Amino acid sequence: MYGVLSDRDACRLYFDKMYARRVYGFLLPRSHLYPCICRPISWISLQAVDIARFRCCSSRPTRIFSTSVPLRSHAPPAIQGISTLDCDEDSFYCYTSGRWLWNEKEQLSRRYVEFDLAGLVRIATQATGSMSCVEVKKLPEGNFNKVFLLTMDDGKEVIAKLPNPNAGPQYFTTASEVATMDYVRNVLNIPAPVVYASSSSTREIAAEYIIMEKSPGVELSKMWDDISGPEKLQIVQQLVEFEKALVSTRFPIYGSLYYAKDLPGVQSTQMIDLGTKNNSGLDFAVGPTTNRTFFDDGRDAVNAGVPQGPWASIEDYFFARAHRELACLQTFTHFPRQRGLFYGPGQYQPTAQRKQKTLRNYLKVAKFLSPKDQEISKPALWHPDLHGDNIFVNPDQPTEILSIIDWQAVNLSPLFLQAHHPALIKFEGPIPEGLQSISLPENFNELSVEEQLGAKKLRAAQSLYKLYDIKMIQHCPETAAALKFRDSLAGQITGLSGSLFSDGEPIVQGMLIKLQEEWTTYVGSSVPCPLSFTEEDKQKQKDDERKWASGVVLMEEFLDQVGVYRGWDGWVNHSSYEHYKVRLEECRHEFLNSQCTTSEERSQWETVWPFIDGQKPS
Repeated sequence: MYGVLSDRDACRLYFDKMYARRVYGFLLPRSHLYPCICRPISWISLQAVDIARFRCCSSRPTRIFSTSVPLRSHAPPAIQGISTLDCDEDSFYCYTSGRWLWNEKEQLSRRYVEFDLAGLVRIATQATGSMSCVEVKKLPEGNFNKVFLLTMDDGKEVIAKLPNPNAGPQYFTTASEVATMDYVRNVLNIPAPVVYASSSSTREIAAEYIIMEKSPGVELSKMWDDISGPEKLQIVQQLVEFEKALVSTRFPIYGSLYYAKDLPGVQSTQMIDLGTKNNSGLDFAVGPTTNRTFFDDGRDAVNAGVPQGPWASIEDYFFARAHRELACLQTFTHFPRQRGLFYGPGQYQPTAQRKQKTLRNYLKVAKFLSPKDQEISKPALWHPDLHGDNIFVNPDQPTEILSIIDWQAVNLSPLFLQAHHPALIKFEGPIPEGLQSISLPENFNELSVEEQLGAKKLRAAQSLYKLYDIKMIQHCPETAAALKFRDSLAGQITGLSGSLFSDGEPIVQGMLIKLQEEWTTYVGSSVPCPLSFTEEDKQKQKDDERKWASGVVLMEEFLDQVGVYRGWDGWVNHSSYEHYKVRLEECRHEFLNSQCTTSEERSQWETVWPFIDGQKPS
């Protein structure tokens, strides 16, 4: 759904007050997040702008209220009179879809957006040509946006989307999203929402916003489990065609897509030549990237010293990624999103120096790792999150895709770094090699009925995954080649080097050692290898990787014991908060008792324990 589940300014001074209200349990569990009636809070007033029977609904009960402003079909919406209506701004401005067991205050601040609701309603009403708005519902929110459903007096429904501070760079995130939706719809004929009004500044309602059509149909996720295998294949074939269209345009440089009018001082080298294919009526150009890898986990704090694009060459793009990671390592002492339980006694000890050394070794060889086939390294658009909640289909004919949403942060990056299988067809289990047909296990007849059902489901998922690969080879060979290169040594080194501020330096260092040992195979004999690892370096890398892998296993075992997912950042739904708070503490004690034999070891683990306040939010 809009803003699916898949640092800008701090929130206002009174956020502490709102935070305290969240902590003491004023919110309902996530299971109750459907729009419903909310109890009013009196300390915000809503100015009614020609609103008749305006209803303000969020994830908590709110009252229906009305005004006496008359409807006039012959006049455009205007300020006819002002009424004061109670509305729960806490639910509208704040994140209400769950809680965090640590760093909750900071997590909530990154998702807090205060805005002029009356102004938003006025703009939406004018954009639709309606006389008044009769209802506003806050939809269940994802990680990056506030999303509202506005219903007009004439029955029209529109979506209002407001980015959170963690959504990406101010101005550019919204400006690029609007242009990208227009481009994919009117140039590539991919069904995306129509935008009725938008602003990439905060002047109008104190926040950026997009007013767009409510996608017709229903989310594919609601029908996926009930449709047949052939129907699923038809849907996958359409996704392949859409992805083929996305990579079909020749973009001049790397960055993100914008209207040319939204880029001050735009150069001719940034312009996109579409010839007669442009049905938008506006010119498009490439500007600074909105790729979240340049902004997540505190990376936005080093933006002043790191180019944000656009980049004329893939080498420039690679170097910008690496220097971004180096800048973060020079600025921060905490490394976010680490996959393992590190720093404990006898465990791997990540340091900025190790990460910097790995990055500098990568920079020595980066220019030699680019694909020889420029088709798989070209600037390409790619939808990063094609899961069932972002795909809307005809409920009477579910193979008909009516709309694809969530184009925020879509960017122009090298194809082999962008391309991946749609989330819709990913599954838990082994991915078979090759393109041969998938068989049931040899001992299928010996399995229980439940196990046989599981085996059949796995085979169906594996088959659909492989059919996607076959369709890509047939219809979009450059994407198929990009997926293959991504798994190569050069592709893995390049991909992982973009996240070394967070984690993975022992793995990348090991890959660089392999590259040195097999340099002539990968690069050739005409260029001397710039890497010079000693036997001592190689042994140190093996030790580091062994300890790193041990820490990853510890993390996985601990999270399994708690009962949460890999990469967990402490988020839980409201109804589970107390359960997981207790469970996390129980598992911590069990971990310390099993891992520590001395008080010194216990003290060391307690000092570096990651699941507490002070760990930087993702």
